[in-house]
Amino acid sequence: YDYGNEAAQFTKSGSPGKPITVTCATRGACKIQNSVTDNSTVVLLAGSYITFDGFEVTNTSTAGNNLGAYITNSFVTITHNTIHHIETDCGPLGGGGIKVAESDSMNSYLHNITIDGNLIYDISYRGDSPSCPASTVQTDGIIAQTAGTAIRVTNNIVYHTSGGWGIFVGDSNATNNSYDVNSVIANNTIFSTAMGGIIVMSGNGTSISNNIVVNTGQLSGRCGINAPPGVAVTYANNDLWSNAGGNYCIEWGGSDQRVHPNDISVNPALGTTFINWKPDGSGDYHERAGSPTIDAGTSTLPSSPTADFDGTPRPQGARHDIGAYEYHK
Repeated sequence: YDYGNEAAQFTKSGSPGKPITVTCATRGACKIQNSVTDNSTVVLLAGSYITFDGFEVTNTSTAGNNLGAYITNSFVTITHNTIHHIETDCGPLGGGGIKVAESDSMNSYLHNITIDGNLIYDISYRGDSPSCPASTVQTDGIIAQTAGTAIRVTNNIVYHTSGGWGIFVGDSNATNNSYDVNSVIANNTIFSTAMGGIIVMSGNGTSISNNIVVNTGQLSGRCGINAPPGVAVTYANNDLWSNAGGNYCIEWGGSDQRVHPNDISVNPALGTTFINWKPDGSGDYHERAGSPTIDAGTSTLPSSPTADFDGTPRPQGARHDIGAYEYHK
């Protein structure tokens, strides 16, 4: 489905218990693309109570497009999509693979948004190199910088993001609406980003658990996981390795090379973690038998997802695995 110089726009809304679902019968077999170059988007999700599931989303121009999927309403679920080759202009408006409206101005109050099981890569990347300089901000894989709550970012695989973070969730302090549900960043696999891995700008009660974050901050020197001081974030059972600014940072400084209790730190190049580790995205990131990430996650948090990137139920063993995949025989 080629929309030329326009976006594919989904503007109708469902209702509680009766969402609208836009789906591809075979995951990834339906492609939505356009060739816009003027800070636009490929897919606009403007309705509420809508699920967008199973598409390939890409842009065919060489520069200027800001967004793969743009969410402008609450109660939106975006799952099982492949979003890639989204070029931005590296400007202050930002952009990325999946973006919540007004994230660049931090004035968004959207809430109840689920971003699960998506593959996002080559966001302002050309020829395996970042398109944007280290000073560029807000060109992220997933950016949900909203003062709303109940933001769930789970089971995504993100790599090759330029000038921004793999996952950016922020300003979710449960003070701006009645949906007092904490935000969740869990079971994502993030690697080979120009900036950092995961950043939380605010949001007491946000949990960051069961994520693999390796080889991030390659251009900017940012860290694997970043949060501001004084914010009550729950960290649990992450795998962090070789993040340029350290594994954890507090507000741009205070790098902490250590891992937290129940975290692990495993070099994927050892070949023990994945079936085929390749830092350029060409590998197979399912877990190898005996991987140190198997049964190393937490299953006690209510935020733990009940299925993985492939739809395999979690857990398969005593506990959840770390990363986007759950090992099963």
